[in-house]
Amino acid sequence: MSLIAKTEAANVELPRNCTFSESDWQILSSYWHPVAESAEITDSPVRVYLLDMPMVLFRTEEGVSAARDVCMHRGGQLSLGEVRDGKLVCGFHGFEYNGEGTCVGIPALAKGSPIPKKLRLRTYKCEERYGLIWVCMADEAKTDLPNWPSLEDGSGNVISSPSYVINASAGRRVENFNDIAHVPFLHKNSFGGPATDIAPYDVVVTEQTLSFKTDIVEQTRYVGGGSEGPAYQDAVYEYELTLPFASSVKVFNPGTGHIYRVYDIVSPISSGKSKVFQVVLDESRQMSAEAVRAFNKQVNSEDSPQVEAQCPHDLPLDLRDEVHIPADRMSVEYRRALARLGLGAAAYR
Repeated sequence: MSLIAKTEAANVELPRNCTFSESDWQILSSYWHPVAESAEITDSPVRVYLLDMPMVLFRTEEGVSAARDVCMHRGGQLSLGEVRDGKLVCGFHGFEYNGEGTCVGIPALAKGSPIPKKLRLRTYKCEERYGLIWVCMADEAKTDLPNWPSLEDGSGNVISSPSYVINASAGRRVENFNDIAHVPFLHKNSFGGPATDIAPYDVVVTEQTLSFKTDIVEQTRYVGGGSEGPAYQDAVYEYELTLPFASSVKVFNPGTGHIYRVYDIVSPISSGKSKVFQVVLDESRQMSAEAVRAFNKQVNSEDSPQVEAQCPHDLPLDLRDEVHIPADRMSVEYRRALARLGLGAAAYR
């Protein structure tokens, strides 16, 4: 059975059994999404999923390439093959493909015979940045990658946490990360402070980003509370969300002068399953990588069960579907922004 199904609109090729509406898939496929950590792609091909599409990643001297994970000869799964002499070799019949997806070798073909021009993989735009492998499935990307200069200018120690899969839609998980009202409750055992009123805040909206700033009382991070209970401190949170699913928050502690940034990027494996990539920038250069990763693991374990249980599974973009309070200002603007991208259009028909 083919991995793809052709639609009536512009002969667009969707993954077989696609869990997204056709319009949502077309829109999301034109954005950059991370699909793997750079360290994962070494000397063997790796299979990943993005928007229900299985694809193969492989590294050559020219960098990392991404292609649909199917050989054009007999439909073999390329990620079951190997990378040899700078070429992706199908494990089924040994067909060889270069980093551009062009077939450059067929063992069973008589020497000197021309290679059929149709033997070319469906490749995708692929970039390696911020310690991640990013893929855009469209011929032209709507935007550039998120602009995070602090991760590359030597501002502090860059610490990557292991990626993980959550059984939730990307929109639900992104909204959760940017929601401050849940912190005192879900995160009372990690960084949540006392439950207090949340002061009104404004959300700055641009074509590609949403951002806001707020003061909060949080538990001191990366250290245990001890027998006397948790220690609290004032903090300033500055959030920025790059549409559709890439978030960051700058945390500043006035008392210590400590600044660190958390980058949280959600990649839609399917409409109901997502992969989360996290990177922390420690500008104080004082936190150990082990402490950061252990803390992130705990925070994620607190969030995931609640987010996975949300109903409906998809993020409602019609604001009439759920009740909102002033502390939800960021969530409201996020839903509006996704609707402006054209997502969820089927819900309004």
